Amino acid sequence: MPHRPYQKIVPGSSVAVLMVHGILGSPHHFDMLMPYIPSDWSVYNIVLDGHGATARDFARTSRKKWEAQIERVMADVCAAHAHVVVVAHSMGCMLTMNAAVKLGLERQISAMFFLGAALYPMCTPSIVKTAFYMLFGKPDSGDNRAKAARLRCGTVIHRRLWEYFAWIPRFIELFALAWYTRRRVPKYDLPIIALQSWQDEVVGRRSIKPFRKNPRAKSEFLMESSHFYYAPQDEKRICLVFNKTLANVIKNLQKSSVAIDKAKTF
Repeated sequence: MPHRPYQKIVPGSSVAVLMVHGILGSPHHFDMLMPYIPSDWSVYNIVLDGHGATARDFARTSRKKWEAQIERVMADVCAAHAHVVVVAHSMGCMLTMNAAVKLGLERQISAMFFLGAALYPMCTPSIVKTAFYMLFGKPDSGDNRAKAARLRCGTVIHRRLWEYFAWIPRFIELFALAWYTRRRVPKYDLPIIALQSWQDEVVGRRSIKPFRKNPRAKSEFLMESSHFYYAPQDEKRICLVFNKTLANVIKNLQKSSVAIDKAKTF
């Protein structure tokens, strides 16, 4: 299916939601969350450089391009809106945290809602099985994990296997980005909600540990889910937590508005 950015700019809106997928991911990863976003908020659901196209396009991108893109987009979104809610998956979690701190935008970030933050990336036999079904299986073949990965993968998959060797530098950069980020997460002054999948094939369970060392972060495991697939009960939990997160953002904005109105009376 096509993987294109989605953008809805609401004139005069003070709040925006910025969505950033992970490595080899796509904007479709957040489809289940879209109905919960208030209609009067702006939405920026982007496609990372090198994604949404061919294997060769992915091979030609780089960590530097991803970081520059996120910093540019986040700066633009924060310039246009007073408050920003960040939603991210996998590598997107790391890119957005680092960009927010580097640009000094912590006070404008109302919430950071993360799924499967890849602070400790890894490779398991399960992901090899999933990749096999994606490459050689029929569209409806494989288990739920393979089907979800095929749906949410942001790169055109084909059987010219030699082209995938050019991806190796991108994954080396991913591991370097993870090493850089996880050492800093405990000190990041950001309002984080991190939901990690217990059965994740490419993200280690210890990825939750840096968040648990951060006093402003809340984290939990989705016990029946993997990197791309969410079991029905876990998807329900994701949507519930996301909805509560947005409700808290709205509540805090209302409090701030009341405080400002009171200050104007003096």
